[in-house]
Amino acid sequence: MRAPKRKFSDFRCFYTAGLRIINHQNIYVLRDQETAEFRYAPIVAVFMAGLAKFSENNADTLWFSLNFILLVSCFWLLGKIVFRETLPFKQRLAVYFFTFLGISRFIFINFDTGQTNILVMASIISGIYFIQKNKPIPAGALLGFSAMIKYTPLIFIPYFFFRRKFRLLAIMLISIFVYLWLPSLAIGLKQNFYYLKGLPVFLRQSTIFDQMTILDPKNQSLLSMWQRFFTSCVAYFHAPAMPFERLNASPMTIQLVYLFSALGLYAAALVKSRREDHPLEDYCLLAICVALFNLNAWVHNYILLALPYFVILYYLVKRGFRDRVVAILLVISFMLNFVTAGAFWSEKTAYKLYFYSPFALSALAAFLALIKVKFLPKPQI
Repeated sequence: MRAPKRKFSDFRCFYTAGLRIINHQNIYVLRDQETAEFRYAPIVAVFMAGLAKFSENNADTLWFSLNFILLVSCFWLLGKIVFRETLPFKQRLAVYFFTFLGISRFIFINFDTGQTNILVMASIISGIYFIQKNKPIPAGALLGFSAMIKYTPLIFIPYFFFRRKFRLLAIMLISIFVYLWLPSLAIGLKQNFYYLKGLPVFLRQSTIFDQMTILDPKNQSLLSMWQRFFTSCVAYFHAPAMPFERLNASPMTIQLVYLFSALGLYAAALVKSRREDHPLEDYCLLAICVALFNLNAWVHNYILLALPYFVILYYLVKRGFRDRVVAILLVISFMLNFVTAGAFWSEKTAYKLYFYSPFALSALAAFLALIKVKFLPKPQI
């Protein structure tokens, strides 16, 4: 019932790309009249071609099932990554339960729309798991694959460089190269080269950089937050007044605000704490940046908060919730995730609240909580 009612939502974009690549048609169509623009690497279309061999209804069911399996796997891996010592069953259960609660809205939206974010999250979490197991080959391969789906996982590359994890860096780069050319085995070298050559041009001309897309209240990226805060959004129905619109900031000023804020967030992941090097918090910070730096960060994108929430909750459980600052920041983050829920507001009011980027602010609250955890004078997790 879900798929026909939703007209298969975002899944139709992937399914259509799969059909097109089977028929050797162009998968990068500007202002696509049939479906949303497909902005992913050719290997994703080849992957979706396997689903496109089924009817759209059956393919959607298979995709839904795969995402459910991946979600369960993510929670299992989170336990393997984060729980470093025996905890009472109730405490473990509390970490799992509240993590699920915190991202529950994003889980349901991803299942409803058929988006790829669960696959991205599973790839990143699996990569971090293998990093901890000191297995750089599967780790780099999985992180490289995540960058084929969403471009922002590429931010792991400079992190590995500055942290001198050169083997992991090399494997990730090699994996990306292999993934870019691997579709040649299925569609031929000439066709794959045609897609790869057209992708950069398509991305520059696509709606990803369109001003209306950036200002769209459903876009919860860091860039969109700053753009809306400094811009009058009168082009949208029911748009409220923005906090800094009266400053009449130039586009260059807004871009500089975004640039420096993004660099500041990324620097927090790069800078080592004074205590023993412990990169788990860094990976959590990077996961938040992966969500925030996505220029088209729709709500479902913030399912990537799963890893940060799990680490923060584990820290709080071990501390007996005595760190009030971290606990308050986590509560704020949770509340912002649900502040626009239709159960609390009218549809019009909920729409207005989206203009204030509640999900980006939620991610920033979790980011601040992790900063406090990372720079504690003694190891706590």
